[in-house]
Amino acid sequence: MSTATITPPGAARAGSDGPRRGAGLVLFMVCSAIFMLMLDATVVSATLADIRTDFNTSIDGLQWVIDAYAIPLAGVLLTFATVGDRYGRKRMFVIGMVVFTASSLALSLSETILQLNILRAVQGVGAAMLFATALPLLSVAFPDSAKRAKAIGIYGAVMAGASVAGPVLGGLLVTQFGWRSVFTINIPIGLLIIALAVLRMPESPRTPDRRTDWLGSLLLTGGLVAGVYGMTRGNALGWGSATILTLAALAVALLGLFLVWQFRTAHPLFDVSMLKKPGFAGTAIVSVAHMATLMAASNYLALFLINTLGYTPLQMGLRLLPISLAALVAAPLAAIYAKRIPIPIALPATMALVAIGMVLISGFEPGDAWTHFVPGMVIGGIGLGAITAITQAASLTFASTANAGMSSATFGTLRQVGMAIGVAGLGALLSHTAKDRAGTGFDALPQAGQIPAGLREQFVDGVGAGAGSSVVHALPPEFAGAATALTDTANSASIDGLNALANLGAGIGVVAVIGAGLAFTFGRRLARPVTQPV
Repeated sequence: MSTATITPPGAARAGSDGPRRGAGLVLFMVCSAIFMLMLDATVVSATLADIRTDFNTSIDGLQWVIDAYAIPLAGVLLTFATVGDRYGRKRMFVIGMVVFTASSLALSLSETILQLNILRAVQGVGAAMLFATALPLLSVAFPDSAKRAKAIGIYGAVMAGASVAGPVLGGLLVTQFGWRSVFTINIPIGLLIIALAVLRMPESPRTPDRRTDWLGSLLLTGGLVAGVYGMTRGNALGWGSATILTLAALAVALLGLFLVWQFRTAHPLFDVSMLKKPGFAGTAIVSVAHMATLMAASNYLALFLINTLGYTPLQMGLRLLPISLAALVAAPLAAIYAKRIPIPIALPATMALVAIGMVLISGFEPGDAWTHFVPGMVIGGIGLGAITAITQAASLTFASTANAGMSSATFGTLRQVGMAIGVAGLGALLSHTAKDRAGTGFDALPQAGQIPAGLREQFVDGVGAGAGSSVVHALPPEFAGAATALTDTANSASIDGLNALANLGAGIGVVAVIGAGLAFTFGRRLARPVTQPV
């Protein structure tokens, strides 16, 4: 008998297929938690400019503000899914919220960029606990497939909306209260959810014989850290340097050992049999790619709007609203129409929307207004929202209800892998392009010979870190005569960097569409749309 038919305490009396008693409250708590953790994945885009100024950090430090949060989500998400399945998802949910809330408090008190990034990693661990239990809790609370589809639609809308609404809410908080407030706001909300979960959340069925693959988690996390660190340091150390080549080799070795170990161990981190399920490979490709493109690029677009176009954090957030609104509309509609459109068609098509969005974002020229980005943000946002809902629903088809935590966490892991790689890879190209153009433009200025080499390096590094024309403000007053020319140079270099980033994102999107299409074509096509877990 499937564990989905077990009636836990507090279940509805109107039959096993009806929603459990308190299902609406469970949906509220899960969606609130997901909103917080997804918000904190993107809300920092509104803080990056101020964090760069306060801590005088390079783009490497800014990248780790994002990736230090994403990598734990990728590395330990599957581990916590199996721990939750074994010891209780409610318990894991509560512990995760405690860790997330406590680390938010500590983040608001950070004094160095190193402290900030370490605490972001701790916050990511708490987020992984919450993410690992979210969909399994909903799967048990809503046994009926139709009601579950509606709940997942709401969940997907919240997830997609929070992911891209972060810059808006973050911009408001940063503008009014400073960048630390984006972490402080989590504390009262977290305490409320903890209290509700302890008092009102029912426990879901457990799988007591499940074992946790700690070695697999260590190999996966180590491989991701080595790879991402190599990408963030490639520009500074040289892509052909011994350090970068060693990090690349280490990442490949650790990730290779992870895959080998998953096939050899009796208790793998994820169910390797899912690899043979229809649609798994195609769904996995899209899960990684949509995060590595528009989602990762939105952080750098936020920096561009603030430091190059001169908007405040709040104004920047409002100008990114088209992504948020498009995703919010698309997610629930996609959850409904996923029952009519086969996933092998729906996912490549929605990934194509993200790729088109990246194409439209590129091509920005000096003198263009921020509205240049609107068509790309809307089309890409529709793709993001639809992908979020469809992949969440699809993940439940690859495992039984008892293994729902492992299945949903597998795709959560893939999404965070995409985010970490995208932030590192796109950021590396943006920084390289911007620094190269800034250096060339600087040397071509008539005033270049009058400016000391140290200030030239400061200017070039600042532009490469996403500072845009704001880097000119740091020059001594005696160089005020060159300010206009340097501002134009910084803006032009920043534009070239953003366009290079968008073109790379578009290329990744196209490759993902083709790859997913081939994966679905050569795999056995899904016989019917998502209805309920196997």
